[in-house]
Amino acid sequence: MLKKYLIELLSIASPMVIGNLGHVLTGATDVFVAAKHGIDTLAAMAIANSIFFTLFIIGLGFLSGISIVLSNYRGEHKPTKKFFLSGIVLSQILALITWFFIYYIIVLIPKFGFEGQLCFLIQDYMFITSFSIFGIFLYQAIKEFLQAHEIVQLPNYILLLAVILNLILNFLFVFGYGFIPPMGIEGLAYATLLVRTILGLSMIIYTFKIIKNQRKNCFNKAYIKEVIKIGFPIGIGLLFECLGFNIITIAIGRESGTLAAAQNILLTLIDITFMIPFAISSAIAIKVGFYNGEKNMLEIKKYSQIGVLMSILFMSSCSLIFIFMPELFIGIFTKDIQITKIALPVVPLFALYEIADGMQISLGGVLKGLKMTKQVTLSVLSSYWLIGIPLGFYLAYCFKMSLKGFWFGLTASLFIIALLEGIILFKAINKLKKSFQ
Repeated sequence: MLKKYLIELLSIASPMVIGNLGHVLTGATDVFVAAKHGIDTLAAMAIANSIFFTLFIIGLGFLSGISIVLSNYRGEHKPTKKFFLSGIVLSQILALITWFFIYYIIVLIPKFGFEGQLCFLIQDYMFITSFSIFGIFLYQAIKEFLQAHEIVQLPNYILLLAVILNLILNFLFVFGYGFIPPMGIEGLAYATLLVRTILGLSMIIYTFKIIKNQRKNCFNKAYIKEVIKIGFPIGIGLLFECLGFNIITIAIGRESGTLAAAQNILLTLIDITFMIPFAISSAIAIKVGFYNGEKNMLEIKKYSQIGVLMSILFMSSCSLIFIFMPELFIGIFTKDIQITKIALPVVPLFALYEIADGMQISLGGVLKGLKMTKQVTLSVLSSYWLIGIPLGFYLAYCFKMSLKGFWFGLTASLFIIALLEGIILFKAINKLKKSFQ
């Protein structure tokens, strides 16, 4: 019987893993090529992306409400295709708002106190990549719509192909070839812009039949309102989670570019492993959302238990690999002795960090499927900002632990998030049992 739930979760999660890895590997190829070009390029890109993704992640949180709302609609046997264009319109409104915020921050970069040579590199990279927000938000909105209907293969495979395209364009634009001049960090930015635009357009082509049949339903206010209601807490939670990591990157970036480069490599390694439980969490949210709409408590419990166990087992395996082979993974990105010396002492912390991360993201998936996104956000905010980040700064600067101190704080906050989400879920299940009867 358990095999059924395992297979169904894997059938949804596996393509998502490929897609999520596509997102991370696209970033990893940027890191790889930037490191080949120079430490200044790598550090500037790390700082620029830290600022960029702080705003970018809010929009993605809003758009994630699409799959949660529609999966619940499907469980309630409500029509869903008529909301397709409303999601696209919402994505472009969010993209425009995000672009204005990014542009305003670009102007303020010289006031952030970075090393002189980094400021111009950061501004150039951010300005060019800011226009990619429209393509990637379009892609994400359509992907969330399809995901709610458990159509997950093609959108995620397209993203994997984008990794290859991104790597090729990075080398062509950064170092130049033939008639293409070497552009350095601007080349990285133009490659990102082109790849994200292609992603959005490819999804439009894939779903053209739906667009053609739903042209009259461009903006459903009630639906948009519900998506925002569900997606807003997710966006705020992601913002403050991302902001926590990015404040650390910015803080150490002000100390030295080498520290920022080491942090960028460490975050890339974490992101690669995180994509698997993140995909499992999304699969849990879809299945739990569907059966929440159907008011089927037995299925909610089964998918939740199997999904959380899958995440914990996977991340436990990753933690062991990082403990025994840290030099191998850092060496993929750089051979720089200084960066390696900074990064290696942090890697053993991944053992605990990975396990806690698998627990909290999968439990969060269950709560999102139950439309309890506010509770997830409160758990994240309280754990990161009241405990994890203050503890990290205290250890880093009062005990001179530098980067290692920050990662102690982050690891502690994840365990607290998992504990809070577990308590909230336990109470929610007992409450739902009564309401479903």
